[in-house]
Amino acid sequence: MCVLALTMTAPLLAQRELSWDELAVTARLDADGVLEVAERHTMVFTGDWNGGERVFNLRPRQTLELISVERIDQASGAAQPLQSTIVVPNNVDEFVLSDGRTLRWRSRLPSDPPFANTRLTYVLRYKLTGILLKDAEQYRLDHDFAFPDRVGPIARFSLDLALDPVWKPLSDVRARYAAGPLAPGRSFVLTIPLRYTGDGSPAFLDTRRPPEVVLSVAAILGTFVLGAAWFFVREAGAGRFAPVSTAGIDATWIEQNIVAHPAEVVGAAWDGNIGAPEVVALIARMTGEGKLASTASDSSSMSLRLTVDRDTLAGHERALVDGLFFDGRTETSTTAVQQHYKGKGFAPSQAISDDLNIRVREVMPGGEARVAWMPTVVLLLTGAAFLGQTVYAEPDFRSGPFVMVFVLLFGGILLQIPGFAFRARMDRGPLAAALSLIPALLVSGAAAYFLWFPVGSGRIELPWTLIVGVAAWLTCISNASINSLKSRETREAIAFRKRLTAGRRYFEAELAKPDPALRDSWYPWLLAFGLGNEVDSWSTRNESSRSSTWDRSTSSSSSSSSSSSSPSNDNSAWTGGGGRSGGAGGGATWAAAAAGMAAGVSAPSSSSSSGGGGSSSGGSSGGGGGGGW
Repeated sequence: MCVLALTMTAPLLAQRELSWDELAVTARLDADGVLEVAERHTMVFTGDWNGGERVFNLRPRQTLELISVERIDQASGAAQPLQSTIVVPNNVDEFVLSDGRTLRWRSRLPSDPPFANTRLTYVLRYKLTGILLKDAEQYRLDHDFAFPDRVGPIARFSLDLALDPVWKPLSDVRARYAAGPLAPGRSFVLTIPLRYTGDGSPAFLDTRRPPEVVLSVAAILGTFVLGAAWFFVREAGAGRFAPVSTAGIDATWIEQNIVAHPAEVVGAAWDGNIGAPEVVALIARMTGEGKLASTASDSSSMSLRLTVDRDTLAGHERALVDGLFFDGRTETSTTAVQQHYKGKGFAPSQAISDDLNIRVREVMPGGEARVAWMPTVVLLLTGAAFLGQTVYAEPDFRSGPFVMVFVLLFGGILLQIPGFAFRARMDRGPLAAALSLIPALLVSGAAAYFLWFPVGSGRIELPWTLIVGVAAWLTCISNASINSLKSRETREAIAFRKRLTAGRRYFEAELAKPDPALRDSWYPWLLAFGLGNEVDSWSTRNESSRSSTWDRSTSSSSSSSSSSSSPSNDNSAWTGGGGRSGGAGGGATWAAAAAGMAAGVSAPSSSSSSGGGGSSSGGSSGGGGGGGW
C-alpha cells in the first residue's frame, strides 16, 4: 500500500511546480527613511496554479503602501497594469491585498489549461515605512530583500540599492548585490549602519513601549506586589498564621472552649459560614436537650415532634421551628416540608442566619476588623471613566469596553472564591495563602503580558484611554481578590476561631482511634464541625464495639434537657454518637436524614430542567513569503 501511495503521489506533486528564473529588486532609501522598492518576479509555473502570491513580513509599527502591480509582456516587454479588487481575483490580471500584507494576483482562469513550464513576469512596486532601527544618533537598515517562505527556488537574485545623500553609510555599501541560487527557506538580509545628516527626523521603527503602556503595566504589577505584601503583613500581625496545636486539649478543655457554646454557633464561628452542617447541629442539639423528638426511618426521611411550647423558644431556634413546624403544627417530616414549600422554596440555613449571626457576634471576642475597599472602588470608577471615554471618542473600539464589563463581572466573582475558601479555615497558613493568591497573580500577569507585548510592541493598536481603562479594571479585579483573602476579625476573634479549629482537629484525631476520648453528648458539635463522614467511618471500622443504640431511631428524647446555651449533662462514653443523647446521634441513618431535612426545598426558579507569511530571517523588516495559490 505504501509503494502504491508513493507511485500515485509523485506524478501529482510533479504536476504543480513553481520556481523563479530571477528575482530582481531595485530599492531606494529616501530622505524620510522610507524604502521604495520594485520587485521584478520572473516566475515559472507548472500545473493548475491560479496565479502568484507575495506575503509581506511586516513588523509592528511598520506600514506597507502598495503602489502598483504590473505584468510584463514576454514578447514586447510592455508593462500591463493589474486591476485591484476587494475580493478574490476572478479575472486574469486582477489582484487583491488582503489583511494588509498578503498580495495575490490571478494569472489563469480555472477553465484554462494548466500551466506547462510557463514563464510570467510581474513587477511589484511598494513603499515600506518604519524599517530603520535607531540607536542613539545612529540608524541601522536591517532588511530582508527576499522572502524565505516560498515553495520554489530562486535561480538568480539581484539587488540594486540607492541611498539618499542625507544617509551616510558607516560600512561599505555596494550599488549592486547578486546571489543565487536561493533554495526555499533562504533569504537575503542586508545590514547597514547609517548616519543621518538631513534636517528633521526620519521615520524609524520605534520599539519603545508607549508611556501609557509602561505606566499601566507598572501599576498592575506594582499594585499586586504591594497588595500581596501588605496582605501577609496584616494577617501575620493579626495572628492569622499562628499554628494550630492540640497540645493540652482534654475533655475539660473541650467542655470549657467548645461545648460551652451552642453547637450551631460553634460551627458558624469556626468557618464563618452558615449552611446545612449548622442546621443539622441545631436539630441534634435541640433533640439532645429534649426540645425535639426525632425518628429517622431511613437515610432520606425524618420525622420531628416539637416537645416544648414554641413560645419558649427564641432567636434562631424559633426561626427553625417556625419554618419546619409550619401552620402551628407540632409534628413535621421531610415529606411534609417538601410538599408545603414546593411552590416557593425553603432554606433552613437562611431562615436561621440572621439570628444565628447575632449569637456568633455575641460569643466572638473583639468584634470585626475592617477591610479597606476604597482603593478598589477608586480603580473601578477610574476604569469606568476611561472606558466610557473610549466608547464616546473611539467608535472603532466600542466593543472593547463592553467586553471588559463581562470580564469585570465574571472575573470579579470567580476571583472571590479563593478568599472565601481561605477565610473559612483557620488552620491554613502562609503556603495556603500564597496558593490562594495565584488566581490574582495570573490575572495581573496576563494583563501585564497583553499590554506589554501585543499592545506595547504595536501588534495590537489600542487608544490610550482603552489601555488605561483595561489596566484599571483588571487591577480592580486583582485587588478585590486579595481583599477577599483578608480576615474580617480582630486578633482576639482570630484566636477564638483558632481555638475552635484546635477543638475540631482534636475531634478529627480522636475519630481516627479505635477508642476515642469522646462523649456521645458532643455529637452535635461533631456535626457542626462537618465531621459526620468521619463519625460514619469510625462506625464502619468499629462496628463490634458500638452501643446498640447506634442504629436505633427514636421517637422520644431524653427526659432531661438544658437551656439552648448549655450542653447536655450526658457524659456517657463514646458509642458513635448514640448513647443517652436522646436520639441526637442515632447513627449514619439519623445524620443522613437530618441532612436531608436541613437541605430544605429549592424554589421553582432554581430547579434544573432536562433537556500566512512569517519570515525565518532575523532582519528587522522585509522578508515574508511568496509563490502561487
